[in-house]
Amino acid sequence: MAKRKVSFNYLFLKHEGLELSIENALSTIVTFLLSKEKIDRKQDVNSDKFAFLDNVDYDTTSEYHTMQLLFKSAKHSYRAPLLDKNTAEARDNPKTMSEGEQMKTHLLIKFKEGDAVLFLEMGNNLLTCGNIVNYLNYVLLSYNSQFEENDQRRILGKFSFEMIARDDFQEVLHGMDRVLCAEIYIDKAVLGSEVLNFSAPSEKIKENVMLTIKAERKKSIKDHIYDFVDRYNDTQSKIRRIRVTGKATNGNSSIIDTSFIVKKEFIEVQQDSDTGEYISANVFFQLMTLSNEC
Repeated sequence: MAKRKVSFNYLFLKHEGLELSIENALSTIVTFLLSKEKIDRKQDVNSDKFAFLDNVDYDTTSEYHTMQLLFKSAKHSYRAPLLDKNTAEARDNPKTMSEGEQMKTHLLIKFKEGDAVLFLEMGNNLLTCGNIVNYLNYVLLSYNSQFEENDQRRILGKFSFEMIARDDFQEVLHGMDRVLCAEIYIDKAVLGSEVLNFSAPSEKIKENVMLTIKAERKKSIKDHIYDFVDRYNDTQSKIRRIRVTGKATNGNSSIIDTSFIVKKEFIEVQQDSDTGEYISANVFFQLMTLSNEC
């Protein structure tokens, strides 16, 4: 067994600053991509590395839909002699300059309450979340190029991602230079409170309603978020979840979410004894198990 680190991210589809529904759009472009031969799915990651989407398992039967994506990549243009660790002797490398060792990157996307949460296996020479989002956006352009400008089959927007911070919520909040936006999920019972006086039946309304708070340009709402966190921690609180988007002092943006304050960031996976590769079925099983804890 070997340990693999997992990063937690939100995957978005945004158009002109507005967040769009992502699941159907992603399913559409993935289906479009898998209809092509592998050579036509290939994209250059950089000057000496290429990647392609090899396989997808899209499950719509569970309460929360999931999509397992397997990417394969390789670095090429290098074929130095091989050294044996037991003898320190070298021999000719049988690869051609266009070949490279296969690397597999496993990721799981879980669709839950309108969010697309991306659990990504991390490691040296694996694809990053940025690589994958760039890949998806290239496929999106290719898909849209089939249609005229005003064709309703075109998918608006671009894919993007934000990493979900995994440390203590208040600690990360304190370390943020600015808080740009907060989404407060509150029990729908507040609709019938004296404040809102919402009289219509609420059976058709989801269990939680979302309050979005945004900072004015170049301002921060961090101090206000502390008040919400204090109320969230109250045993009688109607606040069910808090999601905050902010910027660190180095300018990098990140998201903290009370739904993802769990400590486990590693999975233990099985390796193929002949190739050293991680066994995909086992990696996806471990990613799925991890996602069920969130």
